[in-house]
Amino acid sequence: MSTFANPDKAHVWLDGDAFRAPAGTVLPANIFSASLAGWNAFGGVKAGFVVTTSEDVEDVDVWNNRSGVPYKRIKQPPTVSIKLRPVDYSVATVLTLIRGGSVSAAAGGFEMIDGGAESFAMILRVVDGPTQKAYYMNKGELLSFPEESMGADDDVEGFDLEIGPLAPADGSKGLRRFLNINPLV
Repeated sequence: MSTFANPDKAHVWLDGDAFRAPAGTVLPANIFSASLAGWNAFGGVKAGFVVTTSEDVEDVDVWNNRSGVPYKRIKQPPTVSIKLRPVDYSVATVLTLIRGGSVSAAAGGFEMIDGGAESFAMILRVVDGPTQKAYYMNKGELLSFPEESMGADDDVEGFDLEIGPLAPADGSKGLRRFLNINPLV
């Protein structure tokens, strides 16, 4: 039996929040603060989100390599995306759905008019007791049109968003990760 397992270092993220702001909005002084001035909160987000990192790798070989493994690998820069499902019509959700568009009074209601393209800043946070984790994207955009789910397997209407970071003007990483604890201690 392992004597190295430490349940204090394992987490089940049971709560969290997501926020958006105009592209280029700087990282808050405290990303875990209860309020984030200038950021719109997504009201309801289906529990959990997925962060995917991928990297294209090409194996290169030479004629006289008989080792059975590549002689060299060429690795492209990694790409990252985040998938989440807002389940409300908060300002953050609607701004993301209309992609730089607008909302106009029409036909006795309001029409959501797609703008075609828009980038924005984003913060996602999750909580497990006293431990908190956050992701910050200085500039990102939707990677595809959001899929809207109503009924069927889900009880709550929701919008499947896949968001990818774009290179920030300051040269920092496209997606930055934070913990409120030092995991190496």
